[in-house]
Amino acid sequence: MQARGGGSMLAAVNRLIPVLAAVASPCLADPPSETTPIGIEVVTGYRSEYIHRGFKLTDDLIDVQLEAEIALSNEWVLNLGGNYGTATGDEDFAEAAAFFELHYDTKQWTAGFATTWRDYQDSFFEDGFDLNPSFTWHLNDDWDIGSGIAYDTGDGGWYGNLEASWSKPLGKSSFIEAKAGTSFTNDYYGSDGWHDLYARLSYTYAFNDSVAVTPFAGSSIPMKSSPQTDRLFAGVWFEVNF
Repeated sequence: MQARGGGSMLAAVNRLIPVLAAVASPCLADPPSETTPIGIEVVTGYRSEYIHRGFKLTDDLIDVQLEAEIALSNEWVLNLGGNYGTATGDEDFAEAAAFFELHYDTKQWTAGFATTWRDYQDSFFEDGFDLNPSFTWHLNDDWDIGSGIAYDTGDGGWYGNLEASWSKPLGKSSFIEAKAGTSFTNDYYGSDGWHDLYARLSYTYAFNDSVAVTPFAGSSIPMKSSPQTDRLFAGVWFEVNF
């Protein structure tokens, strides 16, 4: 999902069922091709704390996301979607977002550019566009190294990150994924410099070629420029792929 977890849900956001289809099980749905150029995914989930780029935005968040992935060619892929999340406790926090991402994908690397509009209720984060180029190097079937930089028009600040991710199939219907990274900021919601260290561990189990569940846990440890405190969160995503 976009802007999820301790780093960025992205994103993004990871599109968990297509990843599982590609690396874990031939019985799952095939990735987009000339005959099936469009894939649609609906994800809903809960997390104990909503941590976005090292900032705690609320407790007890429930959210839902709809995303379409369109294969424009063998290398060019377009992702469009939106999500809405709301706090379930005493807080009135809510976030609505719409996103557009175009990326060029090869076996060795992926480069992309994402634009996201976010609208907040009862939050110190400001409404605005998020402009986010990114690059990921695929070291092998299991390891990726990625980096990105984002400009937030709401706050007028910059956020950049560098992260490593690892995934491994555990059978025909499941896989485990771990990622860890660090981030830097420039005049970003009171943070200016080395911002945080973050990590997330998740396990995905696919019941069939369309439905999967992903429990996860993550953390964010602030560095000297961050006004935040240490965070530990957990949650679960339910994914339906069409």
